[in-house]
Amino acid sequence: MSIESTFDAKFKFPLLYRTSPIINGLSEQSLPIITMDQSQSIDYAIWGLLPQNFNEGWESFQNLSNTLNMSLDNAQQLDWINNLLMDQRCAIIVSGFFTSYYYNGEIYPFYVYEKDHKPFALAGVYSILNDGFLTVSLLTSSLKDDLKGVHNLGNDFPIALSHHNYEEWLSQDLDLSDEGIINLQKLELKAHTISKEFYKNDIVFDSILERAQYSKVPVLSIK
Repeated sequence: MSIESTFDAKFKFPLLYRTSPIINGLSEQSLPIITMDQSQSIDYAIWGLLPQNFNEGWESFQNLSNTLNMSLDNAQQLDWINNLLMDQRCAIIVSGFFTSYYYNGEIYPFYVYEKDHKPFALAGVYSILNDGFLTVSLLTSSLKDDLKGVHNLGNDFPIALSHHNYEEWLSQDLDLSDEGIINLQKLELKAHTISKEFYKNDIVFDSILERAQYSKVPVLSIK
């Protein structure tokens, strides 16, 4: 199922679309997003939120404050981000994401995806720079922990949205309370261990998302 048909939206710049099993946010990559004010269009935003109308470089800001991911609670407490939460939320389109599990002195990577392998969305917030480019951060929450068995290096998890309910995140009437966020998360996710080569950013191969077996890990997948 294509992204455009799944989300009933068209790419604003279709020739820019490229698939990749892994997107390294530390190297100034772009993500496909759907914004509140253009819900029928799929745009691109640089991963790593910068302040609205920011004039300086992406890398210099990320060195000071890594904004690839951000806790929703923290975002609501920072004035420059909380203002964006009101009117500049977005749905970040993905086929999956990654998390890490610590066990017996080692860290194991897990690939998390929708149970039917359909594209889905992660809740995000975006900004518009003076040059017109967009930047984005994906938001996390500790309110739902269905996958805590494969994620024990922190409490927060991305807010995953199905292609059926992502529009609720984009609604002007969204309830940003804990209850409202819990009601948003209706997506059934699966997860399995993948190769530790995942942690080497310069190594990407066709089978990197396939299941890897580890004899020592108590949990190898979430079905």
